[in-house]
Amino acid sequence: MLAAIAVPALLTAACGEERDPAQEAADVAEIRAKHDNPPAVPVDPQRISYTDIEKNDLFGAGCGFAPQNSLSVIALAQPDRGFLKLDGEIVTLSPDKGGASLPLDSWQNYSGSDYAFELKQSGETGEQSGLESTSWPGSLRISNNKGKTVYEAEGTLQCGA
Repeated sequence: MLAAIAVPALLTAACGEERDPAQEAADVAEIRAKHDNPPAVPVDPQRISYTDIEKNDLFGAGCGFAPQNSLSVIALAQPDRGFLKLDGEIVTLSPDKGGASLPLDSWQNYSGSDYAFELKQSGETGEQSGLESTSWPGSLRISNNKGKTVYEAEGTLQCGA
């Protein structure tokens, strides 16, 4: 019986000092945080085509964002709703009307149950890009429902009717 107690005690002593309970608690907390808060899964927003606009009645004044070196709009911001196309589906988001505004009564921030996006306009004066549209350098950031960034791009923000 004495040997059964002595052997584990010797093995524990041979492995080094006893672990600090505070360090052990910190290690457990770190593992739990990684488990409960996994890394963000990136998304790849798709082009919102004219067919998508017709099919989903996305007509109206507002702003569209196209990433650098592309003419394809991947985010739409309108006075009462915002849109992304993810995995082939149009996602509708609600504007944060208490936040910053963009031209044509559109908004900087839109959110939904799974995603949110933020459009930023760079510069005060845009460049006339059509009869009823103006363009600015801009950026788009999409985040998941935990607030983690899942997509970011610089590009062109074009607002018009």
